[in-house]
Amino acid sequence: MDDQLVQNINCQKRLPIEIIHMILIYLRQPQHPKLLADISHFCKTMTIITENHYKKWIVVRESMRGEDINWLENDLILYANEYAPTGVGLQPKFKEILSRFCNVTKVKSINFHNYVYSNTLSPKSRLNILWGLFTIEERGEFMNSAF
Repeated sequence: MDDQLVQNINCQKRLPIEIIHMILIYLRQPQHPKLLADISHFCKTMTIITENHYKKWIVVRESMRGEDINWLENDLILYANEYAPTGVGLQPKFKEILSRFCNVTKVKSINFHNYVYSNTLSPKSRLNILWGLFTIEERGEFMNSAF
């Protein structure tokens, strides 16, 4: 069966057989169960929170399309910063969350502003990044406090 798969890939993509074997090796590598659980949780909870914010901001309050994503991102930032305005500084919890993204031990305000005010990222992308940085426990805590 693997040979047939290799032949199909080779015929469709015209890749050298060595490259195909390398791809297959990576496809077969099992992932850590904690990572798989986190990915699954991310997908399920992202659907829930985006639907809830859509209902709240678009359906009920009749805001412009896209405002639900903006408000959801704002709510996540507020939660992460322990409900303190980011203008007065980043709280320890938010620094710890952002350090997962920046991969540094000291998170400076500039990192936050580069993340939040990036013109290259859409609000949905920033939302996905921030939600992805949350642990499963933090996601649950946010959902319990928001809904």
